Amino acid sequence: MKKIFGNLVLRTALMSCAIALVVTAFVAPVSCRLTEEGIEILPADVSVPSVESFSVRGRNIIHLDCSERIVLDKVCVLEEGSEEEFAVADAVTYSEDGKSCDVELSKNTLVGKNYVFSGKVFDITGNSLEFSQTFTGFNENPARLMFNEVYVKGDSKNQVAEFVEFVVLKSGNICGLELVSASKGEEKKYSFPAIDVKRGDYIVVHGRTAFTNSKTKEKKEIESFADEDGDDICLSKSKFSCDSARDLWREGDDKIISDTDVLILRDGTAKNMKDAVLFSADSKNEWKPRMKEFAEEAHSLGIWDGGSSPSFAISSSGAASLNRSISRKNTNEVFLKYADENSLPEYICTSSAEWIVTEKSSAKASNGKKVTVSGVTPGFENSANPYIPK
Repeated sequence: MKKIFGNLVLRTALMSCAIALVVTAFVAPVSCRLTEEGIEILPADVSVPSVESFSVRGRNIIHLDCSERIVLDKVCVLEEGSEEEFAVADAVTYSEDGKSCDVELSKNTLVGKNYVFSGKVFDITGNSLEFSQTFTGFNENPARLMFNEVYVKGDSKNQVAEFVEFVVLKSGNICGLELVSASKGEEKKYSFPAIDVKRGDYIVVHGRTAFTNSKTKEKKEIESFADEDGDDICLSKSKFSCDSARDLWREGDDKIISDTDVLILRDGTAKNMKDAVLFSADSKNEWKPRMKEFAEEAHSLGIWDGGSSPSFAISSSGAASLNRSISRKNTNEVFLKYADENSLPEYICTSSAEWIVTEKSSAKASNGKKVTVSGVTPGFENSANPYIPK
């Protein structure tokens, strides 16, 4: 009799639970899942998970942050433009709250190579999201670059593009670095290719490969330019190219530097600022919003000394001339101070006092004739001859 009564009570309870589930389904959406303990009712407001951030942490480590507690499945990595599988997930390690994970790939990626990472994310309710993300192979030996010279005078008649010169403080690979102008914006940034460089090398980033006539709209390429992204650094023969520097070119006809600007060098993956240079044609004017943002960050990090307003920037008055550039004065001192490249601090601090606008000068050739020496020196030691406004 007790056994029959017990079964009756159990059936009644299960029936009540089922009725409750049916009724609740019409009132509010719910979901449930079977567990070892029985039926688990899940919250109604659980949303489909989303990938909030994606980052490359190593040659074979990918990190994901998601909006919900997740399980990752069907991970696959392809080389961009290929349908053949490059790698899969060897292991997935989840954070304590289950909202992020590290994916260890079965193969190491190659620095500078583009890949597509795809997979499927499940949340606790079984909701899923398929996603894919392009990324570039991790640079485990990044080079260290420093701003050294800036030329702001683009000139179509003389076939001369604006340029920014860097000097290499630490050997490594330049993949992942970005040159960004606050005046021109993100869409005109330059992303460095995967190239191994050595301490003491000069790298010149030329701002354009062509000029467009404002009246006829005719586009004309700069003669004899060449992108030196391989072993040969003597390919480019245009004006201000140099066989003692690696000449790199930003394709197009857009001007990427102004004579009032804040230029930054940053890690394109982490978006961390690495170096900066501030210059203004009129120190009395205020920065535009983007320039102000870059200038304040450079000052707060200790990259730019004195202050972040235009009054603390290099005066670029007169720099928009064919034979003048904005040049660092203390390059040799920096190399002597950090003779051991492994002793470099996180940032090299500089200020307007360590920069000048250079001017052309006169010299005598071996035949005794007078020659004009440009103040623009890509690939060579910077000129020490300052421009003095009249």
